[in-house]
Amino acid sequence: MATIPSHWANLLSNSGKLEIFNAISVIDRNLDKLSTQSMILPVADHRYQALSINPENVKCVIVGQDPYHGIAEIRLESGETKSVPEAMGLSFSVPKGVKIPPSLRNIFKELNHDIGCQVPEHGDLTKWVDQGVLLLNRMLSVEKDKPGSHSKLGWQPITEALASALSQQHSGIVFILWGNHAKSILPFIADNGHTIIESSHPSPIGGSCNKGFFGSRPFSRSNAALENLGKQTIDWSLS
Repeated sequence: MATIPSHWANLLSNSGKLEIFNAISVIDRNLDKLSTQSMILPVADHRYQALSINPENVKCVIVGQDPYHGIAEIRLESGETKSVPEAMGLSFSVPKGVKIPPSLRNIFKELNHDIGCQVPEHGDLTKWVDQGVLLLNRMLSVEKDKPGSHSKLGWQPITEALASALSQQHSGIVFILWGNHAKSILPFIADNGHTIIESSHPSPIGGSCNKGFFGSRPFSRSNAALENLGKQTIDWSLS
């Protein structure tokens, strides 16, 4: 069974949010049952992949909605193809070889316009995680080919508790909130010297990306905030 990493469990315990552990156990049991009827993404081993980063190392948080719900075919160096989930447990990120989703393509466009980074050829954002970026979805699971299918499973109170505990116990973090689902976590971010960067979602659906996302300059603004705090800035390039 997938389990929440110990350093995040300790963070929740130190915040007195012990009831969250029961909620996590209920969700995990429900997912075990649901997995006998349909494919759940990301795979169980990656469910809490976003929390592989130690809370003490978090400098920036990018909040997403729910995991990608598709299965992709990637070509191996041998020339053979392999089926892999698009979801890898990190918001907006897909494994190398998977076609870059539309929202992530727009993120990369803004990255290029904002700080001049070359548009990446892959969508694996692990390099950001390694530098202290927490890529946290509001929901941590989804049924294959059914976007939003686990929106009522009970994930939101858990991700709210994580944001609350993190923001209470660590100061000076940059929170990047794209779209209403991400912004809904705002009330749970403690007043503790954090920087909040908000805009519309980068999705092209309904023209959302053109309603404030493009031109919002989240990457340069994040680094400016970190620099003002005396923290090391993030190398956003993925090339």
